Amino acid sequence: MRLRYIEIFHAVMQAGSVKGAADILHITQPAASRLLQQAEQSVGVMLFERVRGRLVPTREAERLFPEVEQLYQQLDSVRRAAANLGSGSDTVLRLLCVPALSLQFLPSALGKWRRWHDEVRLNFRTLHSAQIADAIVRREAELGFALEPSSHPAVINQVVATGRIVCVGHDVPADGVPVESLAGRPVIDLDAADPIGRQLHALYRTHEVSPDAAVTTHSYHAAIEMAHAGFGWAIVDSWSARYARGLPALSVAPLEPEIPVSVYALRSRDIPTSAAIDDLVANMAAALKV
Repeated sequence: MRLRYIEIFHAVMQAGSVKGAADILHITQPAASRLLQQAEQSVGVMLFERVRGRLVPTREAERLFPEVEQLYQQLDSVRRAAANLGSGSDTVLRLLCVPALSLQFLPSALGKWRRWHDEVRLNFRTLHSAQIADAIVRREAELGFALEPSSHPAVINQVVATGRIVCVGHDVPADGVPVESLAGRPVIDLDAADPIGRQLHALYRTHEVSPDAAVTTHSYHAAIEMAHAGFGWAIVDSWSARYARGLPALSVAPLEPEIPVSVYALRSRDIPTSAAIDDLVANMAAALKV
C-alpha cells in the first residue's frame, strides 16, 4: 500500500468524509475521491460505505486503522527529527521520570550532563512507573527513570541505584522501626497499586500488621508534608526521605525488616542508545548515591 494511499485512508478515518479528508491533505475533493478509489483497489476490499452522506469504515478498515495509526506515530518522530535538523539541533532526547525523583535528583544529574551535551534538546515529562513503561513500549520516549522494571520484552531495564523503605515523622526512633510497631499506629499510607505501596502492603500481610491509615496518597513528597503536619508517620523510599531534611522536627529511620527499592533506567530495545543517554544514566546513578 503506497504512502499516499495510507494518507487518504487516515484522513478519511479522521474526517469522516472525502471533503474533510481533502481539506486535511490540502488537495481537491475530486483528487481525494480518486486517491480513495485507488487505495481500495490496492488492498482489494472496500474500506468505507456511504451512510447518509458520511463515509462509515468497514470492518476491514477498522482492522487496518490501528496499524496505520502506529505508522503515523512513527512518521511524527521522523518529522520531529527532520525539524531538529533544520533548527540546528543534533537531536531531541525525550525523557520521562517518576515525580519522586524529578525535584532533586534528576535536576542535579541534568546539570552535570548538560555541560557535555548542550547540543541536545530535552523533552521532559513526569509520569508514574507503569505509565513510563507503557510509553517506552510505544516509543514515545528514549529514556525513563522508574521505581519498578517493565515486564515487556521490548524494554531494557537497567538498575541505576538501590535504596530501601524508611519511616519519616515526628519521634521516629533513630535505631529503626520494626514493622510490628506500626500496628494501630497512624501512618500516611501508599496506594497498593504504587510500586513501593505494593511491597509495603505485602509486608503488612506477611507480618499480620494493620496500621491506622489516616491518609492514603500516591505522592511521596505529599506524604512527608502530611507527616510534618502531624497526620502520622510517612513510609517512603530513602531518596524521597531526603526531602524531610528541609522540614524541622522530622526524623528518618529504616523500616525493619529491610525492603530494598531500586531505580531503573528503562529503554526500548528497538531504539539505539547514544552517548547522551548513557551519560545521563551514569549521572543519575551518581546523583542518587550522594
